[in-house]
Amino acid sequence: MKLAPQIIEIDYMKIKKSLLLISTMMFLSSCYYDKEEKIYGIVPCDTSNVKYSAQIVSTISTNCLRCHGGNASAGGGILLGDYTVLKTLALNGHLYGAVSQFPGFSPMPKGGARLPDCRIAEIRTWIRNGAPNN
Repeated sequence: MKLAPQIIEIDYMKIKKSLLLISTMMFLSSCYYDKEEKIYGIVPCDTSNVKYSAQIVSTISTNCLRCHGGNASAGGGILLGDYTVLKTLALNGHLYGAVSQFPGFSPMPKGGARLPDCRIAEIRTWIRNGAPNN
């Protein structure tokens, strides 16, 4: 007994529509985007309103006063807890050079990790604004 070959009709329009639908779904699912700060917990650095009393005192207290606090013999005799001294070092370029760890400056904090880029940017902004006591 021989079987007769069957004729299969192919609906090319259905195939085209199916392929188009699958391609569109793949394209749309590949266009996923999240904000970097949401994914990695990065907070954008805002230097638009840097104040001595807020950002600068906090950065200096947290990172510098351990060595440059109340004892004049510590930290090369540089006391950063005093605004006048800090302003002088800021305006003559020594503060920014040290925290940015530029060649020719003693890298600060000594023996510690470099300050985060945002803290350095805040110090730079404060200095560019004339290092006000605000």
